[in-house]
Amino acid sequence: MFTLAWRELQSDVLRTLLTAVALGSVIAVVLVLQGFEQGQYHQLERMVLNRKSDLVVTQAGISNFIAVRSSIPQLSRADVEAVQGVIDAHPITAIPIIYEKNNLRTPVYVIVFDTRGGPTSIVDGRDVEKGRDIVIDYALAEKYDIRLGDEFLVTDFRFHVSGITREAAFMMPFAFIGYDGMIDLFLESEIAPDLSTFPLLSYMLVELEPGANRDHVARDIEARVPAVDVFTPEALAARDVNLGRIFLGPIMGLLVAVAYVIGLLVVGLILYVDVRGRSRSLAVLKALGFPWRRLMVAVACQALLLLVIALPVGILIGQLLTTYIHAVAPVYLVRIFEPMVLIKTIVAGLVFALFGALIPVRSLRRTDPSSAFAGA
Repeated sequence: MFTLAWRELQSDVLRTLLTAVALGSVIAVVLVLQGFEQGQYHQLERMVLNRKSDLVVTQAGISNFIAVRSSIPQLSRADVEAVQGVIDAHPITAIPIIYEKNNLRTPVYVIVFDTRGGPTSIVDGRDVEKGRDIVIDYALAEKYDIRLGDEFLVTDFRFHVSGITREAAFMMPFAFIGYDGMIDLFLESEIAPDLSTFPLLSYMLVELEPGANRDHVARDIEARVPAVDVFTPEALAARDVNLGRIFLGPIMGLLVAVAYVIGLLVVGLILYVDVRGRSRSLAVLKALGFPWRRLMVAVACQALLLLVIALPVGILIGQLLTTYIHAVAPVYLVRIFEPMVLIKTIVAGLVFALFGALIPVRSLRRTDPSSAFAGA
């Protein structure tokens, strides 16, 4: 039956190609929607893991790195470093700001670091070396046409862009500065009157001695410093991803569900029209004695072959859409090649194809063999 279905597709190459492109477009939409959702979760996860630490210390009661305010007593750093197994507790401060230029505003998450926790994906320029240096995300640089050496104005304080990185997370670009820059910003800018609203120490990235047990050290830190909680980077990243799912999951789930329903209907319609367009060929087969059940199997095989052709077309269209999205909005990461995204899309495509093959059942059963000779 596959041979018969394949020859049927070859009999009208143009129709087959147009049908495959239409099916591929539906698959591409599903791929991009799912890839966008997975891309945001990936960014949230990497934002913590890229800080390169064995443990992460947060304010007691705070269990996320993103979208929360964590403030740790400064003197607690010495207490953490006094715990057996700890080499160093590297300070990190998180400051949310609004960057404004050319009447456009963008929320930016500024990470202040000292000896660890800075940018890990610098694509141009260098890391922070001076007090007024700042490394900004590629998405921010593209949106505002910022280049290396340009000024980056926060309220009335002027930083100088020393590097450009790729570390956006959850639809928000990041920037990195040193503590000298943070102190100058606090003291010399319009932020100074509101200084009490900003934390001076948000997190600590704990570096452990080789062979130290992370769980034991974490418990010792929490016992010694009640004002903090301690997480492994993996656990904190998982909590950030879960937070992203809470905010993004419902709307993305709805969009993907709508895409599935539309895809199901569109694919069914496409395949129905395709089968109706080949009704004369099917009538010939019926006139030759093929029972309708075998004709149905042939149509199902044809639908599966169309799906096999449409999948690479859909992936190609999805990749083109992803490239376009990255070009116009670099802050949005779309990962269509995630294994789970591909598996779900292939399974959905299979359901679409079989559904589309089942639609013409009634018309197949009613096909008049004499129509094969109409107009002959």
